[in-house]
Amino acid sequence: MTTKLERHGRRQVSCLPTLMILGALLMPGLALAAEFRSGDLVQVGPQEVIDEDLYAFGRVVSILGTVRGDVIAAGEQVDISGTVEGDVMSASARSRISSQVRGSLRAASNELLVSGPVGEDAILAAGNLILTPQARVGGDLYLASGDARVNAPVVGELHAAAGTLTLSAPVGQDVRAEVDTLRLNEGARIGGNLSYRGDRDAQMAPGAVVAGTVERFDPERARGRGPFLGLYFWARSLIGLFALGLLLVLLSPNFARRAPAMLRQQPLPSLGWGAALFVGIPIAAIFVFLVGLFLGGWWIGLFILALHALAIALCFPVVGMLIGRWLLERFHKAGAHLVVALLVGLVLLTLVGLVPVLGGLAALATILFGLGALLLTVVRSRQPTEARA
Repeated sequence: MTTKLERHGRRQVSCLPTLMILGALLMPGLALAAEFRSGDLVQVGPQEVIDEDLYAFGRVVSILGTVRGDVIAAGEQVDISGTVEGDVMSASARSRISSQVRGSLRAASNELLVSGPVGEDAILAAGNLILTPQARVGGDLYLASGDARVNAPVVGELHAAAGTLTLSAPVGQDVRAEVDTLRLNEGARIGGNLSYRGDRDAQMAPGAVVAGTVERFDPERARGRGPFLGLYFWARSLIGLFALGLLLVLLSPNFARRAPAMLRQQPLPSLGWGAALFVGIPIAAIFVFLVGLFLGGWWIGLFILALHALAIALCFPVVGMLIGRWLLERFHKAGAHLVVALLVGLVLLTLVGLVPVLGGLAALATILFGLGALLLTVVRSRQPTEARA
């Protein structure tokens, strides 16, 4: 299926505790139109040229040709070996970026391999992250990873949060990191200062060079109340989301049942439309706000943003009900009340949210799938009425 989506505005980055994951996909760049593709396999052929932005959502997304705008992609696997003249925003289980990205790269993946040059900044989150020597980051590099190996030169600064960070290439400016293990191999040359937070001193090879100062800070350790504070914040988020889901079940029980069922029946369309809403609604709201400053009605843009925030919050109860129902079925409790499924699913979602990197990926997936399911449920629920009219 192919449609046209109108988009306006400039890109903004939101830095949440999930850092580069959610902010990486919030705002796309300025463009007049976009092409939307979805399916089990979404492919841009080697000779194909797309003159506008591309939204691609499928189990496998493969871009071999040229995209002259931005690429927004999500799926189980995303491979980009063609040329992207704009930015790339990607969320997947496995991702390989082996071609030139002339704009910025923003990617979240369990396994992420970057072996092509990036013209501007790169914001990356992955369980296992590798930048090969063939890659190059023309601006700053921001990363969050369990195991990150930076073998590509970085023109600007490097900001990292990682279990293990291995640096084997030049960094033009400062390096700031929060790590368990920091290794600077022989090819590492830092043009500015190195400051990092960790339990151990950095492992520096004889050929590694730091032009500025080197500072290590001890990790801040919560004493006494640490575990209790963590339990308190987890319980608070669980209670808040459960209250929102319970309100949805009480006010609209039919909708509360249909939305998780829609997600279960239509996962890929839900993902595609959810990503389009996640990206497009803030742009539309900003455009309405700016127009409203001149013509009146600027407050409508704020109202749209408020509705968008509410929809994002509702994604967690909707996905939680689906997960809870699925788990209960595995234990032969399919007849359990919807509220029980809601509680079981939200407990699992909030616990996963405590895991670094994985929690951010789970939150992003919840929002993308949930937004699409909400939209499809609303549209399908209105179809019989419109048909009779």
